[in-house]
Amino acid sequence: MFIGAHVSISQGLLGAVKAAVEMKANTFQFFTRNPRGGQARKLDVNDIQKAHELMEQYSFGPFVGHAPYTYNLASAKPGVREFSIRTLKDDVARAKTIRLPYIVLHPGTHGGQGEERGLQLVVQGLKDVLAEIDSKTYILIEGMVGEGTELGYSFGHLKSILEGCDYHSQLGICLDSAHLTGAGYDLERWDDIKEEFDQMIGLNRLRAFHFNDTMYPLGSKRDRHAKLGEGHLAIDILKKVISDKDLQKVSFILETPNDNEGYAHEIALIKEWNNI
Repeated sequence: MFIGAHVSISQGLLGAVKAAVEMKANTFQFFTRNPRGGQARKLDVNDIQKAHELMEQYSFGPFVGHAPYTYNLASAKPGVREFSIRTLKDDVARAKTIRLPYIVLHPGTHGGQGEERGLQLVVQGLKDVLAEIDSKTYILIEGMVGEGTELGYSFGHLKSILEGCDYHSQLGICLDSAHLTGAGYDLERWDDIKEEFDQMIGLNRLRAFHFNDTMYPLGSKRDRHAKLGEGHLAIDILKKVISDKDLQKVSFILETPNDNEGYAHEIALIKEWNNI
């Protein structure tokens, strides 16, 4: 099992790994650059090497970069799309130096153009980025909640993106338990949901899973994360998902409203659920 949390990269990649080790994690997630803007941290090859040595020492699984929220491949504004594509390409190029397995990307919002047009633009942008990919990094499209004109809230949307990109070998999926719930997927029926995902997309495409409780009920189309056991998802439901033997190679990432101490507590709780 790979379980970790979203951590700060302000002290470099090594600092992020140290924070993960302190919370007894064996994976982690960080923003590829400022989540609200375009600034990227200067890469330090020595820092990266030491980080990988520490990850190897503690038997880490695949770690995750998260693209900024400002990216919108589906935007009706050409300037926004161009910025998103250009900066995502830079993230992918930097990922080669970092040796980053995954970059999670929100598919975007169509802004009133309609879902079909929005999905077409997402595909166009991704194909542009994937055509230049020169590393082993996967781009993971995140399943969303469907708030406003948000795309990616259904397995149908995710399948459409994969199909449009000709099922590129370095394109995968990141699910989120809070997003699934808000989008109307009842996790009490986890086995059915997993089977539907496998039939439509394939479990082999699922590489990361944001593991969160949610402040909003099933089908709300709203997204606000809660600490485990403090939202609308029963502990038994959360246990069933993260204990699923089919997901043992998936990187589970906590994005609950916690500091590092809180994440350490939740990681210990999850390990207790799984007798680790």
